[in-house]
Amino acid sequence: MGMVIEKVHGMGHRNIRATHPTTLAITRDLEIGKTGDCFLLVSADKSPRMLSEEFKNAARRPVKIFVKVIVGELMDEFYCYGDPALTFKDDSTMVFRKSTYICDKTVGIKSSKSAIDIDRRIVEKLKKGFEATVELMVNL
Repeated sequence: MGMVIEKVHGMGHRNIRATHPTTLAITRDLEIGKTGDCFLLVSADKSPRMLSEEFKNAARRPVKIFVKVIVGELMDEFYCYGDPALTFKDDSTMVFRKSTYICDKTVGIKSSKSAIDIDRRIVEKLKKGFEATVELMVNL
């Protein structure tokens, strides 16, 4: 059985708070305000629309999507689920949700973690502008 892996590279930002209890977001935007408490990364090199067709097709099944957040030597992991209703149409922001709500930004639902659950050492580095990689993995 094969696996599809997507890597998304981005940066931290001084306004990263990562305190949202039900969502986690990664955006291509260069700036975020202080009210965006779901954001983990800015300046991402991919949006939902830019993910590979192979990944999108694999994630449009009720499969487990494994997610790794890597900042320097630190790593945190969580999982979420794909769904046939995922559109991957948004050009700016990808969102992982604990709920089953789906919009064009949604990349995974029923997530095991949201922004508040991410290792606070990672969040502190991201607040200082460190680079990060997010790996999304789906078994075929």
